[in-house]
Amino acid sequence: MPSAESPESSSPASRGVMRWSLGRHVAVVLVVAVAAVVVVLGLLWLVLGAPRIRVIGVLGPADTYDAIKIALTVVAGSGGVVALVVAYRRQQLGETAEAREHDKTRTERFGAAAEQLAANQPAVRMAGASAMARLADEWLQERQMCIDVLCGYLRMPHAPDPPSDEEALRVWQCEREVRLTILRLIAAHLRDDSVQSWQGYDLDFTGAVLDEADFRRARFTGGEIIFIKALFVGHGHDQIVFDEAEFAEGAHVYFRLAEFRGGTLRFNRAKFNGGWVTFDSACFADAQVIFRDAAFTAGEILFEAAEFRGGRVDFTGAAFAGGIVNFGEHRLPSIYSTAPPAQFTGGIVDFAQAADFSHPPHFGLQEAPPGLRLPVGVDIADLP
Repeated sequence: MPSAESPESSSPASRGVMRWSLGRHVAVVLVVAVAAVVVVLGLLWLVLGAPRIRVIGVLGPADTYDAIKIALTVVAGSGGVVALVVAYRRQQLGETAEAREHDKTRTERFGAAAEQLAANQPAVRMAGASAMARLADEWLQERQMCIDVLCGYLRMPHAPDPPSDEEALRVWQCEREVRLTILRLIAAHLRDDSVQSWQGYDLDFTGAVLDEADFRRARFTGGEIIFIKALFVGHGHDQIVFDEAEFAEGAHVYFRLAEFRGGTLRFNRAKFNGGWVTFDSACFADAQVIFRDAAFTAGEILFEAAEFRGGRVDFTGAAFAGGIVNFGEHRLPSIYSTAPPAQFTGGIVDFAQAADFSHPPHFGLQEAPPGLRLPVGVDIADLP
């Protein structure tokens, strides 16, 4: 998550002080200094046993000389306080000017990167994506904005299938490479070995067309990861990979209304240990969705109202040792409604080779529908 404060960030208190006039600032500091001296002298007097102060006779020349020295010391101290205040304000003004210059430079860089992302040449768009990611690493205060721009590019319309025309195919392939570049940049920042981590930030892929991405070893530790209405349409060996990814406490991942039309979506050895992942109302058509050796130990994974009408969802070697995996209907008390259970109208959902079925998914069914395979000896009527 976000690292140390950047130099351009200043506290609201310091910004409020800098709005004071110099005279007011000096007066306040002098009053505070005098109050501090009075308190220290008072405490010292109490520590010494509250001795009485005696005045003996008329003040002599030596006493007058001592009084003058004390007065000069007070004046010098006051001058020192004024000098310190002036130096402090000069430093603050310099830092404020530097911060404004930083903000101006970064704003210009943001605009330049955005313009590159809108360029006609694919190479320029790739350069713009890299520039925007680099700016996100440096600009902590606006990191989410930079990430939103990269995700926004992926939400732009993109044909899911390659065109037959040769020139159109070339353009489609170039655009696909730009999108893959952006996905690689995002995924790299979600791994633990990233120099600058984007873990915990929101990622919005709503309606995006995705045919290949590698989120291997990514950690989703917070924020909202949104694939609502996304179209997963891999061609041939194209894959969306979440192998060894971790969905931890605080993460909310939405595959709601997503369509898995082709290719392979892999969650091999993924860890679901506290996050909230929903596939509700998603459509599994001809894609292969694989949870091989995945571990479900905490959190919730919801499939209510999902439709399985083709392809294959494979849980071979998966361990259901905790948390909630729900294929049944789900009560939504906040809106006084109930989400219907998953529909098995085709394809295969395979739990037969699950490694640990001690906390099985919720189905809410009395009879196993066609295509649903359970471990040997398990009757769906006995499951929750």
